[in-house]
Amino acid sequence: MSKLGLVWRTVRHLTMRQLVFQVLVRIRTRPRLRFPKITPATYSLTVPDAAKPVTYRAGVFTLLNRTYEPETGAIDWSGQHSEVAGYRKLWTYHLNYFDFLNQPGLLPETGLALIHDFIYQPGSLRDGLEPYPTSLRIMNWIQFLSRHQLQNKVISRHLAAQIELVSRRVEYHIGGNHLLENGFSLLMGALYYRNKQWFSKGSALVQAELQTQILADGGHYERSPMYHQVLLDQLLTVLLALQADDWHRGQNATFADFLAGKAHQMSCWLDRITFCNGDVPMVNDSAFGIAPATNQLRKKAASLWPVTHKCRMETGHSGKQKSTDTGYRMFRQDRYELFVDVGSVGPSEQPGHAHADTFSFVLYADGVPLIVDSGTSTYEPGPRRAWERSTAAHNTVEVNGVNSSEVWANFRVGRRARVTILDDTSDQLTARHDGYRHLGLTHERAWLIEPTGITITDQLVRVRNRPNEVPTGVARFHVHPAATVQIAGQTVSVDGWTFAFVSEAERLVTLESYAMAEGFNQLHPGYCIRVDFRGNLKTTLTLLQ
Repeated sequence: MSKLGLVWRTVRHLTMRQLVFQVLVRIRTRPRLRFPKITPATYSLTVPDAAKPVTYRAGVFTLLNRTYEPETGAIDWSGQHSEVAGYRKLWTYHLNYFDFLNQPGLLPETGLALIHDFIYQPGSLRDGLEPYPTSLRIMNWIQFLSRHQLQNKVISRHLAAQIELVSRRVEYHIGGNHLLENGFSLLMGALYYRNKQWFSKGSALVQAELQTQILADGGHYERSPMYHQVLLDQLLTVLLALQADDWHRGQNATFADFLAGKAHQMSCWLDRITFCNGDVPMVNDSAFGIAPATNQLRKKAASLWPVTHKCRMETGHSGKQKSTDTGYRMFRQDRYELFVDVGSVGPSEQPGHAHADTFSFVLYADGVPLIVDSGTSTYEPGPRRAWERSTAAHNTVEVNGVNSSEVWANFRVGRRARVTILDDTSDQLTARHDGYRHLGLTHERAWLIEPTGITITDQLVRVRNRPNEVPTGVARFHVHPAATVQIAGQTVSVDGWTFAFVSEAERLVTLESYAMAEGFNQLHPGYCIRVDFRGNLKTTLTLLQ
């Protein structure tokens, strides 16, 4: 019965469109390409410079920090051979994205050979023909072919079949960033082939989804800075092609202006949550080495709108950035930057990339990470994935070993924490969440910001069931592995900062080991400050130097 309740708490948030397409996807046959009888003409587009990370060199692929050198010379695009079978689906997805076509220095003949190897692969391809990797592959093929002014009938025929496949299998059952990637690929395909049907479908899909998925503050509604960067990069690529193209104006003359407005919104939001050293918070499903850096995106966007449209920061060097619909706050002081999460876990219908991290925070001191999110190293089911999404993996309070939001499986969320903002000023933020309401508790956390330190106050308030009993909790602070940690009684020193803990009741301060994700499949050991307390806890972070 508990399993049925968990499923109900998850699926009840889905839209009717998602439910209908969930059924349809399950009764469909596997994806197959339908090749056009006549190879359509192609038109090279204006595309960005090759700037993807170098993931293919001298016959060796390095994806998600795992290498693959085909033993027989033929590439296993399906991920079934022994060399890559253990790398699992996400790795196979990345192989099929073809990002390496747009890495600097890749020779045209090398790229063509890789494309032809894919085209002539056996008919056993499964993951690589799903709409999401197909969408990203379409974007990469068109950019590569356009940049080098390459015309090839075999490739043109195969590429057109891939675009037609995405057009038939838009991922309405998943939603979120998948739908935007489907739409971007249809738009690029429409421009490349000057296909009115694809343009009509792609432009309608992208316009509708950007209006839904980009919140009023400019943040993407899945609340992953990494996916926000990835989507902004794709949007800028499409916009660059559109602004240099005349054909599309006969289909929708104002569409490029709409996209430019959304790209500008997204760019400004990204500026607000980027640390001064260029990092973004690795919150929710985010990982190093996947998305373009904020500075790269700034450079890419620079030619797409006038200087007068540059983002204006709502504060000076110090103070708090504008309150956000995503629930993220960035407090900036001369010596430190504090990123705080007081938002919902994500959109009701698609919280798949969410973690149970309500009221977690990230602290950078003098441009260096000090207190960090533990990050994301895998999407595969198992203990590591479960831990990375758990409350215990974040800098917040856990009660009774229970997650503040009911994350489960790989990308599922049942019961969700709901946040109420109680106070929100330039130097103080107080909020309450009800993620432990099924335990009869609420968690209230306040941050007081001062030039030389931060005070964090936690209160666990019992709202029902044994009102006189004092609840217990565990507060955690994950220290970056490069920092030096020393504990002396109730005080912890971390690279020029002291962490002091005060509670009305007894408390226990200890260090526990953890492994921080420095990218997919890449872990680095570090220490987490653990504080067991009852009722309330006052944590004072003081800068000593």
